[in-house]
Parts: sequence; C-alpha cells; structure tokens
Amino acid sequence: MTEDIDTLAARLSPRHRECLWHVFQLRISKEIAAELGIGVGTVDSYISEAVAILGAPNRRRAAEMLYGGKEPAAPGKFEGELPGVAMASNDDPSPGQGLQVGDWQVLLPFRHKGVNRNDLGPIHRLFWFILLVLAAAASFGMLAVGLEVLSRLLGSD
Repeated sequence: MTEDIDTLAARLSPRHRECLWHVFQLRISKEIAAELGIGVGTVDSYISEAVAILGAPNRRRAAEMLYGGKEPAAPGKFEGELPGVAMASNDDPSPGQGLQVGDWQVLLPFRHKGVNRNDLGPIHRLFWFILLVLAAAASFGMLAVGLEVLSRLLGSD
C-alpha cells in the first residue's frame, strides 16, 4: 500500500476490512452476510462506507486498494471469539471462526447468528405450532382451575 492508502486504511474499522476482505475473495454481499451473520443491507453499508473512505470508484477497486493484489492476512478480532482464549499454533484463523451454533440449536424457533429467519422446515414449524397450542391450552386450563378454586374459597361462608 502507498502512504496515502495507509492513512486512509487506518480510518477503516475491523468490520470494514473484513467485508472488503470478502469482496477481495470475490464473494457477493449475500455470501458475506451469511458468513458474518449480519444482514445483506448491513454488509452493503459497511462496503459503501469503506469505498467512500478510500475514495475508490467501486467495491472491487476498494478491496484491491486495501489488499494490493496480495493474499491478505485475516482482519483483526471477529465477533464470537472468546476473550483470553488463545488459538493453537496449528489453527488457521479465518473470518467467521468462533462460536458456532450447534446442530440441536438450529431446531429451536429462535434466530441465531448465521441462520436465516425462515430456516425451519415445514415439519419443524408444525411441531412448534402444536407445542405452542398445547402450552396455551395447559395455561388456560390452569387459569380456569385456579379461578374455580378461588371462587369456591371466596363463595363459601
């Protein structure tokens, strides 16, 4: 990098660098978003900001300006890394490495990092719907029994 590029690149956040690293690796915004566990619009915002900071005409040129045609080192710390946990010398640091969602956690109807909002299949959706209906029925039954007990206690003189 030239001196001018170095001073401009110092203004980039680690997330800007990470997104540009993926652009340099010829990935599209959707792939970058899936890898980083953020929205496509957020990725596009980071890249647009980085392009503006570097004064590049487009995202590809900004990535080339930052990494200069050489294989880039992975950018700084990534989300999901545990502070104070050192990596073994044989570990290959790569973007997105860190805490991963376990296989069983993907079955829960909650959104996890790296998992799209609508990734549950029809069987899992049906399972969760039935489970919620049963929970609501049990709650209503307990409420009805509680009200009946309360009315008997207050009604008897």
